[in-house]
Amino acid sequence: MLVFPQLTTGAAALYPVTKQGLQRTVVNALAGGNTVVYADPNGVITGWQLRATGLTLAEWSAIESLFEQTAGMAGTFTFLDPVGNLLLQSENFSAGAWTAGALVQLTAGIGDPFVTTRATRLVNTGQASGGLSQILNVPGNFQYCLSVWVRSTSGTAVTLAIANSSKSFAAGTQWNRVYFSSNPGQAGATTVTFGAQIPAGGSMELFGMQAEAQLGPSDYKMTSAAGGVYAKARFGSDQITVTAQGTDVFDAAIHIVSIGS
Repeated sequence: MLVFPQLTTGAAALYPVTKQGLQRTVVNALAGGNTVVYADPNGVITGWQLRATGLTLAEWSAIESLFEQTAGMAGTFTFLDPVGNLLLQSENFSAGAWTAGALVQLTAGIGDPFVTTRATRLVNTGQASGGLSQILNVPGNFQYCLSVWVRSTSGTAVTLAIANSSKSFAAGTQWNRVYFSSNPGQAGATTVTFGAQIPAGGSMELFGMQAEAQLGPSDYKMTSAAGGVYAKARFGSDQITVTAQGTDVFDAAIHIVSIGS
């Protein structure tokens, strides 16, 4: 699995990061003079400009190695959006991207921390813990952070899980955003499971789950059918500008693009 490397600190990127999106509209002119206009999902272009200042030799060498393996712009790799939410359907837990326990009941339309009704109530009617999970095609040895807003009137605890690591949090009657950070340490693994579990008989309200390839949570980004995992990204140029400021300090300007939704 070719993937854009994570920094040794566990950060997704050195900032500033500039992200741009371009949309393409197709216009079909009919013989009668009418036109049909529709969006072309295959024409969507997303681009990132990474101005990485202060890379270590190991960090720059990893980027350079990927550039050589892809022959510059020619080959593709997986890129984890440093300013996005990796998960799909971050609020629609009934969507196909999520797997719910067989005895976990989901009720949508619950009041959320943003004073709308986009939260979901989970009730575990089983005799063992159960909840929600989503599998992403991402490296098993990156640092990740999983966050979600939780609320419970019954004092139920919620357990956030990243692969085989987990942490439990007590939920109160007011909305509170909890987060868990972990590196699964599974070198060679190409998938990671993210999820939330509640104990048998428990009831919990959840809103806005977010996974990021970094140490801590950033501002919440709602997702729908597309998340922040770009499996067919490529370098936007056949050249990378890099300046060696010292034996272990490098500055680089890196352009990455992904075509298609």
